[in-house]
Amino acid sequence: LDIPYLILHPGAHTGAGEEKGLENIAKRLSTVLESANGTTKILLEVAAGQGTTLGRTFQELKIMYKNCTQKKHLGICLDTCHLFSAGYDISTEQGYEQTFAEFEKEVGLSRLKAIHLNDSKTPLGSHKDRHESIGKGTIPLKMFRLLMNDKRFIDIPKILETPDPDLYEAEIKQLKGMIKN
Repeated sequence: LDIPYLILHPGAHTGAGEEKGLENIAKRLSTVLESANGTTKILLEVAAGQGTTLGRTFQELKIMYKNCTQKKHLGICLDTCHLFSAGYDISTEQGYEQTFAEFEKEVGLSRLKAIHLNDSKTPLGSHKDRHESIGKGTIPLKMFRLLMNDKRFIDIPKILETPDPDLYEAEIKQLKGMIKN
């Protein structure tokens, strides 16, 4: 594809159970990546946890990563709406720090390759993937301020993935305005 990353939701177990689902995802990723010729990495995106969706916890992402035989072609993408909806309380400074400490422990910050920036229409732990424009949802602006100024993520691409294209320019300006010089 001649692109650095291809971001995807890992998938769902559709009734087979979490253990079997995680095993299947790792096996399929290994198969696909074994035959990959290029340098494009697949980034597994944390999921909100709706239904039988997998990848809603850092532990599930860790299992998929650990069991994939082609780790050099694999990374992680975090989505702020998905994190919040999955139950990671990034709405306070303490919760933000705890979330990223757990991510470091379970997955490793070195595996984080991209961040999707979204607010959430639904509350913490709702397990619903409902993106909202920055500042119009249930995630406080202070979380976005923390993220935009977190030195650990300066070189990590941040992708606006909110629902209203007419607001993109204003949202990007708002996010950039949060950066302390």
